[in-house]
Amino acid sequence: MPIETTCPGCDRKLQVGEEHAGKQARCPLCNEIYTVPSLVEAESAANADADPRVQWRMRTPEGQTYGPASKSDLEAWVAEGRVSSDCMLSSDADTNWVNADAVFPALTQAPRPSPMVAPRATERYIAGHRGALILSLGIISWAVGCPIFGICAWVMGSADLREMRAGRMDSNGTGLTQAGQIIGMLHAMLMIVVIVVFVFVLLLGVGWR
Repeated sequence: MPIETTCPGCDRKLQVGEEHAGKQARCPLCNEIYTVPSLVEAESAANADADPRVQWRMRTPEGQTYGPASKSDLEAWVAEGRVSSDCMLSSDADTNWVNADAVFPALTQAPRPSPMVAPRATERYIAGHRGALILSLGIISWAVGCPIFGICAWVMGSADLREMRAGRMDSNGTGLTQAGQIIGMLHAMLMIVVIVVFVFVLLLGVGWR
């Protein structure tokens, strides 16, 4: 019958053959050398660990502390996925904090959920709209006669409308965005036509000379 013992170096649960009782053994995980207790001593320690009067506390990686709780409560938390291997545990019998997987070795291979937090549906970030800004740029382009503002409203409006259709931006600003895009686009196109006509007339005038 194997002897269940705990490594004093890393607090891992280990199983050693009964024939090694009273001898020195080396922990395969941390190489700590320790004396293997007898089967009676190991059983006594296990019974003390399972004493329902012993109260436990758990500390999450974020620093939150839960407890006091009995060993059976801890086992229930583990079964519910509330305890991860990087949580720390402490009991009345041993005030030192140890990793949870030292007390529950099965946690070593288990996934690490957020302790004491119920699973939540996947959240998607939705950016705020820039409708008011785009509309302002479109109006300013007409007010100051500068096509740069109109082009900015045109380009930004087109990009933001694509994001809204894809669900990545607040669609409440669709109206403002469309209005700013159209106003900026009209001014930019008008200015382009004016510039082209001006250049054409200028070149035509030079040709007549």
